[in-house]
Amino acid sequence: MIKKILVIGGTGMLGFPVAKQLKADGYKSDILTTNPDKAAEKFGDGFDYVSGDVKRESELNKTLKDYEGVHISLNSNSYKDLHEIEVKGCHNIINALEGSEVKKITLISGLGVSEANTHIPFIKAKMEMENAIRNCGIAYTIFNCTHFMESIPLYIRNGKAMVMGKQLHKIHWLAAEDYARMVSKSFELKESDFKNYSVIGPGELTMEEVFNQYIEKKDPKIKITKVSLGMLRFIARITFNSKLNYLVDLMQYFDTTPEKYNSQNFPESLGLAKTSLNEWLSKGNP
Repeated sequence: MIKKILVIGGTGMLGFPVAKQLKADGYKSDILTTNPDKAAEKFGDGFDYVSGDVKRESELNKTLKDYEGVHISLNSNSYKDLHEIEVKGCHNIINALEGSEVKKITLISGLGVSEANTHIPFIKAKMEMENAIRNCGIAYTIFNCTHFMESIPLYIRNGKAMVMGKQLHKIHWLAAEDYARMVSKSFELKESDFKNYSVIGPGELTMEEVFNQYIEKKDPKIKITKVSLGMLRFIARITFNSKLNYLVDLMQYFDTTPEKYNSQNFPESLGLAKTSLNEWLSKGNP
């Protein structure tokens, strides 16, 4: 029986809700971080913060021997991090599992991740991570998630909500608390082993519609600003801003690619997402 789980990326926007849910459900939930003191200062002393870096396999070898479950929630904001942290980090984690007691791995991935889309660099990276986990021989559950409500405030700066490109596609926005509940439940249910799940929220909204609801609920002074991807790409190029360049590529993908999911892969046994955007906003989320 799995009792002790290490959350890798547990100080991130989507990793910490999982660590919190696992703890609430009775698991020993520890967080791997490169800076335990900083993490403890931010999130409190309710967790054990384990020092480690996914870029250093030797550190992971020692750490992972103490766990029966691992949740991987790696993120990047540049192509360099995509390779060094997500892809290589995932391979380092899997290599370090040899000789450990880990019986189950869970991973957050993207909704559009498929072999058909591997011509797109960040999709190719996610696909490589998924394949590495599928081939490691340990039980896994991979969560292919849509856009998270928690990302909405990231688009708002200095009283402006930025729509990058047209972004006309409807999206089933997902609350991290619903996703975290699914991850936690997957460590309990054997039927979730060796599965990929498509994870979406209950309602469809464009980015502009989301901003309108956010503004109405949070701050009527916020103004929606539309910026062309061409202009952002020009700025990224002349300023040598690798993070902006990565973001523009990501938004270009979202701008041209509608949300795709397989309803046959919904995680019904884990409980489908129910939190609407209005409910999420009413709970005091930023």
